[in-house]
Amino acid sequence: MSVKYMLLQPLMSHLTLRRAIADDGNWAAPLLFSICPALFSYIFAASAEQAQDVLQQAFVYPNHSFSYEYTCVVEIQGQPVGLLMGYPAVIKRQADERVHSVMARITPLRKLPRILVNVADFNRIKQDISVKDYYLLGVGILPEFRNQGLGTYLLAQIEAQAQASHCQAICLDITYINTRGHKFFERNGYRIALSKTTDRFEQFTRSGGIHRMIKYFGEPI
Repeated sequence: MSVKYMLLQPLMSHLTLRRAIADDGNWAAPLLFSICPALFSYIFAASAEQAQDVLQQAFVYPNHSFSYEYTCVVEIQGQPVGLLMGYPAVIKRQADERVHSVMARITPLRKLPRILVNVADFNRIKQDISVKDYYLLGVGILPEFRNQGLGTYLLAQIEAQAQASHCQAICLDITYINTRGHKFFERNGYRIALSKTTDRFEQFTRSGGIHRMIKYFGEPI
């Protein structure tokens, strides 16, 4: 048994996992934003404060990439302490298409040209995912509940769901500078498959670039 799970044992009887609802946005959107503030700020072409507000507004809309509908919440005695957002590849592609209409509703028209430029630049960095993969947008635990194994627990639950959905692997994107995140995912069996950046992305985010990390549930095909 790992040290993380040993730390988690006293909490196990008090843990619940549930789907998020729109009303979770007040705490969930800021936590999701904190996973990668530079990336969200770049995509939304806004300051950190403005980008977090955009994400919070977007979170309450259904059927798109940043929606509460694709978020799992972990609670201790009914108190939310963390979240995970992700989807199988087929759902991700549909959700990505719908996010543009949501952004058009909540973003000032004057910002749309810059947003489109930044999104096009980011699309040159990020990699497509296999139709049989599961994509993990992010995992976040509230600061006061970290280092107790909750992130590992939450990740294990979503991996089980991905396998139950017949996914062959789970993948995610993470910035070069997120060394803490790298170590967390590496401890849980994820490996860097590819790394990419652009001059524009590096200049505006100061995050270096993007690593694609992946974990296969069986032998890679």
